[in-house]
Amino acid sequence: MFASVSIWGVILGAVSAMAVGVIWYSPFVFGKQWSKGMGVSDKAMNENRAKVMPILVLGSLITAYALSLLTVYLHSFAGSSWVKAGIEAGFLAAIGFAGTALVVHGVFDPRAKKVMYINLGNRVVTLVIMGFIVGALLS
Repeated sequence: MFASVSIWGVILGAVSAMAVGVIWYSPFVFGKQWSKGMGVSDKAMNENRAKVMPILVLGSLITAYALSLLTVYLHSFAGSSWVKAGIEAGFLAAIGFAGTALVVHGVFDPRAKKVMYINLGNRVVTLVIMGFIVGALLS
């Protein structure tokens, strides 16, 4: 019942998620707007960095593994290339799972909706890139 996945795909997919996050939430892209919308200072973010990093790494590894499985199943079903299956799996995961969860919770969140849109954009870009990497390393 277990599908073969590429351990390198999982690891590099997780690394890509971290890299996208660093860029996405940097002050030069969306970091200032996100911090303001969240009501979090740079000082508070820096103080919590050591606590949250293991959770971010573990979450990225789990996401990359699950996306690898979805890519394998999608490739088996649709018969497309591995890379295409990975990108499609990433997009489906972003829109169908992460995106809908963010929006459903976001409509009840009293913070600025801009935070929800920033996070949603991050999930779409992260999962599509992760899917590309996972698919490329499964081929």
